[in-house]
Amino acid sequence: MSILTFWDFVLTPLYMLIILGAAYGIQRGNQNKYFEYKYFTVGLFARLMGAVAFCSVYTLYYRGGDTTNYYLGSVALSNLKTVDFTSYWNIMTNDLRYENYVSFNADTGYPPYYMYRDPKTFSVCRYSSLIADLGFKAFIPMSLLTATFSYIGTWKLYRLFNILYKGIERQLAYAILFIPTLLFWGSGIMKDTYVLGATCWISYNFYMVLIARKKVIINALFLVMNLLIIINIKPYIILSLLPGILLWLNSAYLGKISSKFLKTAMVPVLGLIIVVVGYFTMSNLSGMMGTYGNVDQAINQAQVIQQDLLREGQYGSNSYNIGEIDGTIGGMLRLAPIAIFTAIYRPMFFEIGSAMMVISVLENSLLLALSIYLLIKVKWGRMVKIIIGEPILIYSLVFSLLLAFGVGIAGTNFGAMVRYKVPFVPFYFAMLVVIYHLTKTRKNS
Repeated sequence: MSILTFWDFVLTPLYMLIILGAAYGIQRGNQNKYFEYKYFTVGLFARLMGAVAFCSVYTLYYRGGDTTNYYLGSVALSNLKTVDFTSYWNIMTNDLRYENYVSFNADTGYPPYYMYRDPKTFSVCRYSSLIADLGFKAFIPMSLLTATFSYIGTWKLYRLFNILYKGIERQLAYAILFIPTLLFWGSGIMKDTYVLGATCWISYNFYMVLIARKKVIINALFLVMNLLIIINIKPYIILSLLPGILLWLNSAYLGKISSKFLKTAMVPVLGLIIVVVGYFTMSNLSGMMGTYGNVDQAINQAQVIQQDLLREGQYGSNSYNIGEIDGTIGGMLRLAPIAIFTAIYRPMFFEIGSAMMVISVLENSLLLALSIYLLIKVKWGRMVKIIIGEPILIYSLVFSLLLAFGVGIAGTNFGAMVRYKVPFVPFYFAMLVVIYHLTKTRKNS
């Protein structure tokens, strides 16, 4: 089956015009009230171009890959609903028994069985099948729609930072909307695209429901939707999100208490509440998170992933080795500093192993330079004080470090790591931008 067809070339410019036209209408209706909306359409255009570039690379350069297999699986599943709706419904509700798989035939097409066997991987096919008809089952138009979902989530994170920090719309746009890694890896029919959008969006939902308490019902619904997307595709993201969310909530409510005595007295009370809430949340989610709902199983899974990524034939030879996971918590903690540094700042310029890594290296070099500049300019102690005083910066830092730790310690391949790190990249960049802004503002005042 040919992936790119006549309809891809006909529909792609039409879909881009429709999507961007709708975006421009939204921008016109909001930019007089919210200055950041002047970046709404151009940001979406960049993401859509990223989707076109992503599809072009995977079809013309790689001649296929996970994204094309996700596409084939989603189209086959969409076709199945008109042939055997009962089997279609069973599969859409995550009943992935073999007797449902045999409902596919030559007319519907067959999803790749290695994807069908893995519920988390096949979730991408399930979600993408919902937009298959809307995209006329064409590869690039479907990718454009997936990229649009991802962009909505990213935009919500951008809006959140602009709600909290006025006057730095341009800097935040560069840090969140125009990062090359997100434009490319956050745009195709892939796990990373769905998880990026859901992770950014859920942060906005959390703020609106539990802190701002505005539009609670609609944001609560989207919070549940995004939570389910993350759990069904990459549940380990929840392990990185939850501690930061609880600290964010604790810091935000403490910040509303003006009395120093009452604030001091409330610290252990709120701390206890946070611990209890976190425990019961993890207890209730552990069954849905599978392997990642148990510490020992999570460590074993990290070992499995590390060994899997060592296979050069499957993932390429752009590998690194920070040390073997020995299966103990202590052993993983010893590897934490180098794992975190690797996930955030590598590959470096002397580690370029392919043309695809050049943009990532340039991005990492900029991030490292900005980090070093802030450490020199702001000083370590002052930076810590700024972060502690800003709840969303605490959240961004904790989430970034925890996910970087997991990505860095389990991975051994730069090509795979560049994709796995995508969810925390906008948080880390935005955090540095806000630290610089606050330092500059307070110094001038």
